Amino acid sequence: MDPSLDLETRRLLISATLSAHLRRRLGRRVPAVSDPGELLDLARGLNEIAGPVERAYLLRFDPPYPGVTAGPESVGRSCRLLFACKVSDHEGSAIGVAFTTLIAGRPPQVSVAPPQASIPEAWRPFH
Repeated sequence: MDPSLDLETRRLLISATLSAHLRRRLGRRVPAVSDPGELLDLARGLNEIAGPVERAYLLRFDPPYPGVTAGPESVGRSCRLLFACKVSDHEGSAIGVAFTTLIAGRPPQVSVAPPQASIPEAWRPFH
């Protein structure tokens, strides 16, 4: 990734790139009838999108994308799954924390927060 880009621009680029890869993999929207187990299955398969993004932009995800989660949550009549991982450049300099949200019936969303954003310690890797 071009070092002349400021951190905010880099975070926006990473967010947009991951979102595009997610939409290619999952479609425009997460299936509306997804239950908690199906959301977890979708998330487990997302590690495949990380490699091309890491190579193209010289990044590292830690833990490996999709990262860690507290597990699925009920949101009204739907389910939501939030997961996160730290993003650094190939030299190990922190860029941010990638938060990905899958909500049944909605487009997948990715945002990359500043590096000081925290990931709850209770969150665990996908198994």
